[in-house]
Amino acid sequence: MCKYLLCLWLACVTLPCATAAPSALTAPAPAAATLQFANRDIVTFRASLGGVTPQLRVSRTEASLDALSERALSAPLTRLQLSMNGAPVTVFQLGDRLLFWLVPDDRDPASAQSYPQLVERTDANLRAALVAKADGLHWPNLIHGAITSAIATALLIVASWLLGRLRRKLLAVLARVRDAHTAVAGFDWIEMLQQWAVRLIQTLAVLAWLALAWAWLLYVLEQFTFTQPLGDRMGALLAGLASRFAQAFIDAIPGVMTVVVILLITRAVNALVIRIFASIQQGQMEIPGLHPETAGATRRMVSVLVWALGLTFAYPYIPGSQSDVFKGLSVLFGFMITLGSAGVVNQLMSGMVLVYSRALRRGDLVAIGDTTGVVTELSTLSVKLLTRRMEEITIPNAVVVGNTIYNYTRQAGPAGSLVSTTVTIGYDTPWRQVHAMLIGAALRTPGLAQTPTPYVLQRALSDFYVEYQLFAHMPNPLERASVLSVLHGEIQDEFNTHGVQIMSPHFEEQPERNVLVPRAAWYTAPAVPPAGPQPASPKAP
Repeated sequence: MCKYLLCLWLACVTLPCATAAPSALTAPAPAAATLQFANRDIVTFRASLGGVTPQLRVSRTEASLDALSERALSAPLTRLQLSMNGAPVTVFQLGDRLLFWLVPDDRDPASAQSYPQLVERTDANLRAALVAKADGLHWPNLIHGAITSAIATALLIVASWLLGRLRRKLLAVLARVRDAHTAVAGFDWIEMLQQWAVRLIQTLAVLAWLALAWAWLLYVLEQFTFTQPLGDRMGALLAGLASRFAQAFIDAIPGVMTVVVILLITRAVNALVIRIFASIQQGQMEIPGLHPETAGATRRMVSVLVWALGLTFAYPYIPGSQSDVFKGLSVLFGFMITLGSAGVVNQLMSGMVLVYSRALRRGDLVAIGDTTGVVTELSTLSVKLLTRRMEEITIPNAVVVGNTIYNYTRQAGPAGSLVSTTVTIGYDTPWRQVHAMLIGAALRTPGLAQTPTPYVLQRALSDFYVEYQLFAHMPNPLERASVLSVLHGEIQDEFNTHGVQIMSPHFEEQPERNVLVPRAAWYTAPAVPPAGPQPASPKAP
């Protein structure tokens, strides 16, 4: 009687399908729908029968399953094998309640699974879901799951407290090591290692806490039949991630080893380059075309070239270098360099001009434009000067190249660099006296060398005065400004001592008498006449 009713039900269902067969041949295939019960996948419907789409089949079956009582869940699950238009039909029945049916068209076309295998798989999934649903409605199981979850939560809290205490103790140990360490001159490696260790401990603590939380969540989900599939999926997700990570790590080992070998070779070549150029810079080795002043800059450029070649060779072996992410970053960096390289390249080329022209070096006293100071840094992009007012001035290399550079220390030699000052004295003062006074003032000036002896040049015989320029050697060119100030004071004292005024006369009319120095006053003190007979003075015509 039951089979008769089933056949009648299927006939009523398939009758509309038979009348609509011609149009169904041209209709698109319906979308597949998966039947779920108790958070478990039962089967995926793909076939339509009697105008009933897979989505409608799923909704009707889920409504029937959700309406089952706890007693109905324990009813026997049976299968009825029928035939409709020569095709097998399997009907699943729980007690006297019809649940759903399967046809061969419900198979996955991309799978090699046969129709009988699909039926057996569906039967096993449905039985497991019915058992899980019944267990989930059983109060002792719920109470047991709640108790075990509470115990797991308490263990998580205790483990988190222990983990936090261990982290604090490790950080306290590192702090004591840092406090007990006495920093030496130079870079403090202990401080840097302590900071790295602190970050490592904090990172490991966070990872350990996340692992505990993940394990707790998986355990709690496994205690309830309704959430057990979610726990299984989370565990499978974690296992899949770990498996993929491990496989990627194993696959990356050859490439990483190749990169390490290339970088080690590059490092060895760079170390050899550094030693060669250090020998050149110290004067222990000579190579035509390379000077000790330019060895440092050349070493930096060659080192950059060596590392660039090493990275170029190692790049294809870096794991993920062929991915779209690496390619996108390469395009982005190239675009940024293209936009901002014009000014940078200009400064770099100007820096190379400064280095290889040897116009200045660190420690030189130079004047660039209106700025005078000591070169404290000569980098690839700029030059830094320290003025006598303790101001650090940064001048771009392109600006330095575009200005005249006065270097007061390059040609100084053992006696130091020359420093000069100019005075203008009238024609009524003996020039020998002026020479002697200027030289005497220079000899009494601290910071000026006694040997070679200072000397005076008469730069011009102007209309109203003579222009005298005093030259003296300065052992320390960096004291140029202060020594010049002291020299000017000594010159004033010397001229005041001998009653000679430092003023330039200007005449608006012819003087009443000739402005000249009589022969008897030629060697006025502090001038000293030369030894031996003096030449006779020329007679006036």
